[in-house]
Amino acid sequence: MAGTGTPTGLSYAWAAIGARNTVVLESVELWWIDLPFLQPISTAVGVHRYRPLVLVQLRGSVDGRAVHGWGECAALADTTYDAEDVAAAFSSLEHRLVPVLLDQVASAAGRLPRPSALDEVRRAAPQGPLAFAALEMAVADIHLRAEGRSLARVLALQHRRVEIGAVVGTYGTTDALVARVTALVADGFTRVKVKIGPDWDVEPLAAVTALRSTHPNLRVQADANGSYAESDSAHLGQLDRFGLLCLEQPFERGDLEAHARLADRMATPICLDESLDSPERTVLALSMGACSVVCVKPSRLGGLGAALRVVETCVGAGVPMWIGGMYESGYARGVNTTLAALPGFAWPGDLSPATTYLADDLVPPPGLGRTAPGGSLEAALPAGEGMGPPPDPAMLERYGVRRVRLGAHRSGG
Repeated sequence: MAGTGTPTGLSYAWAAIGARNTVVLESVELWWIDLPFLQPISTAVGVHRYRPLVLVQLRGSVDGRAVHGWGECAALADTTYDAEDVAAAFSSLEHRLVPVLLDQVASAAGRLPRPSALDEVRRAAPQGPLAFAALEMAVADIHLRAEGRSLARVLALQHRRVEIGAVVGTYGTTDALVARVTALVADGFTRVKVKIGPDWDVEPLAAVTALRSTHPNLRVQADANGSYAESDSAHLGQLDRFGLLCLEQPFERGDLEAHARLADRMATPICLDESLDSPERTVLALSMGACSVVCVKPSRLGGLGAALRVVETCVGAGVPMWIGGMYESGYARGVNTTLAALPGFAWPGDLSPATTYLADDLVPPPGLGRTAPGGSLEAALPAGEGMGPPPDPAMLERYGVRRVRLGAHRSGG
């Protein structure tokens, strides 16, 4: 289980990655792949049968030994949840972020900078936090593999296990929803996040929380994805009677003031997700009282370095956190699972195995276990060096849509 002490030195540990060896960068490859969903996913823009992913692969060497690094971009197929969709992220990487990184490398006689020294690269695409997060992840991964260390080891989290939560969307009937949640509880999920909206909230939450009569350890939170207006505040107040862990992102992302006013009138803790797109924005939201719970999504915050700063901020302020999900492959979900083992994460995050929503994955599924017979479901942290097992080349070839190689001459392929 995650520890309970203060995560002192996270920023120092992050800054130290890449200090032990000199990685000479040879090329950067960008992969666009489409992984099939188990079931179609509906958003405000349309129905999606594939999860498009952009992967960043760094090829380099250390002391004459070949070494690779991988990063995954969380941008989705459309702009329902972020202004940066997968096409925009791929373009940002190809035309802005990677060229600036290659310029840095050229000026340093081929040496790849540390992941904590990418500020100039980040400034090349200020509206592309998801794309930058993928590149930063790849830089950290190749340095860790060069050093023979894992992210878990750097953060002093070896051999931890993390309790994982599940997410359920909207259903045609409350009976179908209850059946799904009941099955998840039987599988060992003790925290379930229920998607809600103006026409799907009180009745489904009443039905799900009633399951506590037979499953007293069930913890429920509600995610509105910004679907309400402040004029709905009185209606949202009805949710207080359900004893939710939190109400996530009730209003649109830009309106922190409305969230602060709602937080004043509700007993249910308000959590922000889409509103928190940087460490600075997180500090502002907390100072305004716009939330008392933080959903940590490293990609949306602008990368692992930014996420670690948010963790330090929240732990210092006594603000509970949990890890959110963005339909990642098992590779990036493993990275999130590692972060969820840090102190300060108060309850299970959206960390169910990628195979629960993807028909095929890039890496082997995580090791799962129970806290005790009949207890909560836990996942082991990724094994091996770097961020975890690298993507399977066969899966990349099978599901690849586009591939671009950027080297010394930045020529596309």
